[in-house]
Amino acid sequence: MKKYILLLIFNLCLFSCYPQRSFSDIVYFLPSSVNEILIKEIQKSGNNNDIYMVLDKENTDTYILYLSNNNSPKNFWKEHTNRAVFLQEKLIPLYFYSDEYFSFAEKGEDILKKLGTEKGIKKVTYLRENVFNIKFKLNGEIVDE
Repeated sequence: MKKYILLLIFNLCLFSCYPQRSFSDIVYFLPSSVNEILIKEIQKSGNNNDIYMVLDKENTDTYILYLSNNNSPKNFWKEHTNRAVFLQEKLIPLYFYSDEYFSFAEKGEDILKKLGTEKGIKKVTYLRENVFNIKFKLNGEIVDE
């Protein structure tokens, strides 16, 4: 009996020390008009496991939201973002378009190690020509092109 209790305590200690990665610290709620369009588009595509969103700002009051499917190589920003959009009881990863411009697709400690050496730092840009996007204003008004 003592062996079972010790084994149980050992397992509890082991699992409590297991690192748990939080999916998102910042949750975004989009206007309902935008949500409706996104839900329809996701249902059309059928594959909603690897989707993520990229938010860009076109001008002072107009935003563009890209709905992407991760068919490309591993997306650094999707994997390391702490932002997500709440949509249909799920959290979908979100990052900003400017993240691709002003950051490098590597962890900070790796970049610091490479500074001052001959090793190159990864710069990655994704093309979004054939990706679904929606333009909208803060009040939820959809902007036609």
